[in-house]
Amino acid sequence: MAAAPLKVCIVGSGNWGSAVAKIIGNNVKKLQKFASTVKMWVFEETVNGRKLTDIINNDHENVKYLPGHKLPENVNIVAVGAGFCDGLRCGDNTKAAVIRLGLMEMIAFARIFCKGQVSTATFLESCGVADLITTCYGGRNRRVAEAFARTGKTIEELEKEMLNGQKLQGPQTSAEVYRILKQKGLLDKFPLFTAVYQICYESRPVQEMLSCLQSHPEHT
Repeated sequence: MAAAPLKVCIVGSGNWGSAVAKIIGNNVKKLQKFASTVKMWVFEETVNGRKLTDIINNDHENVKYLPGHKLPENVNIVAVGAGFCDGLRCGDNTKAAVIRLGLMEMIAFARIFCKGQVSTATFLESCGVADLITTCYGGRNRRVAEAFARTGKTIEELEKEMLNGQKLQGPQTSAEVYRILKQKGLLDKFPLFTAVYQICYESRPVQEMLSCLQSHPEHT
């Protein structure tokens, strides 16, 4: 029986703790004997009217103690899909379908491309489904994707208007994931991930997000 992966926790979120979190977070992804998630204990503070924990969890940056440096994250392509649904005014049931199918694609992607055993239980932790729900209802990927669906503006235009030129992680991650899936001939196995990329970058109509959900292979 294989030993359970070692878990790393960083106590403290100041300059040193945030810098170490950035390094360790990237390193554990490459080592099979470590769990892929690194937890960091944060002293709760309010920064510009927001809780520091919310900023780190949603924006993946410690803007007070390590500004300008992104912390490693489980970026959520899925949150962009949820934002498209909000822009189409589809309602909570449709968004719930996006979250469920998106989570299933996340698990499938990890099982194909991660070395070693991938436990479904990991995705039920706070770093998995809890973070997924949070970003799908309150993250900036969702917010900008909603505006994308309603206004017809490009992602780049909305980044300048809504984020002062900062770049979203979701669309960029979808491009990288799409490249990997296309290279491996697996696009048909991940229709939600594929649709998000094509809507963001290839002018696929955002309304086709709905047909993507309806014809998803998990339903057949």
